[in-house]
Amino acid sequence: MMERKIALLTGASKGIGYATAEMMAKKGYELIINSRNTADAAKKLREYGAVVEGVDGSLGDAATIKALIAKVEEKGQIDALLLNHGGPPVKPFMEVSNAEWETYTSIMLHGPLRLLRELTPIMQKQQKCRVVAIGSFTVKSPRAGIVLSNSLRAALVNALKTAAMELGSDGILINTVAPGYIATQRILDFNQRYADQENISKEEVDQRTIQEIPLKKFGEPEDVAALITFLLSEENQYITGQNIHVDGGLITAN
Repeated sequence: MMERKIALLTGASKGIGYATAEMMAKKGYELIINSRNTADAAKKLREYGAVVEGVDGSLGDAATIKALIAKVEEKGQIDALLLNHGGPPVKPFMEVSNAEWETYTSIMLHGPLRLLRELTPIMQKQQKCRVVAIGSFTVKSPRAGIVLSNSLRAALVNALKTAAMELGSDGILINTVAPGYIATQRILDFNQRYADQENISKEEVDQRTIQEIPLKKFGEPEDVAALITFLLSEENQYITGQNIHVDGGLITAN
């Protein structure tokens, strides 16, 4: 009989988060998924025969965190935790309001860390869990015009590195994955915003972006999800505290 495995995946309704959920479902995990609207993703995942429960809401909302913890407590265990969320607005430093700083700090930093912190006693009791957060290559190589992403993702990476050092003896392995230019709605939005700012076509921005990448193409969500799925599984026995890039050689080339 296959051992029961439970994965909690936030930001799992589309893009890299959904691709990861699909791979975890195929590996036999029972899934708790979170996003602002999980219905469509949950329906598709059940087509793979997965047991899926959805919790709608933002990671910046304390009620969402409470509901996610309650689901884990109902299951009685957690074997894998993906920390992900929608990205912040594409805005330069001087255009970001105080309210936006507070909102996205809550969603991108406080929420993920609170969820991990409050689930840690369960993980410690089990003496095992795998945790991955999705970040960005801009943590190492910031880009102009996306100050919220640059700064808040960097803070999360360092908080999770600290947690990895402190919790490793409890069998809790924690890593972040840093995607490069992946063909998701997020990248389309980025490039459209840059095109609008420069009064050029989005296609010109796309081609300029591709020329930065040694592999000369955008990545696909599945390229990142494959690594995340490995890191979240018990196949990963000795990788923790890392920020691993999946970027087609972008950072190495700089």
